[in-house]
Amino acid sequence: MPVIECQRCGLRWDSNTARKNVRFCTSCRARKAKTVITEYGRCSPWQGYFTADETTPVDDDGLPVLPGKRLCGMNDCVNPEHIEREE
Repeated sequence: MPVIECQRCGLRWDSNTARKNVRFCTSCRARKAKTVITEYGRCSPWQGYFTADETTPVDDDGLPVLPGKRLCGMNDCVNPEHIEREE
């Protein structure tokens, strides 16, 4: 059984076919979501940087983007309608 190695992350897996044109694993082929539908409505996931906790979106200067409580429960949501500002 041929073994395929992902050219991006190095993950190796057994191939069930003789195809050699697979270059990336499923995680590396995944695209970033533009919108996420939740029961609260449409969320807009942050596409930029995050803090060390990997949940707080920050801008290029390291400042939090739209700080406050996310009413939808998605930590990376930047839809202003879903954010309750902290005073």
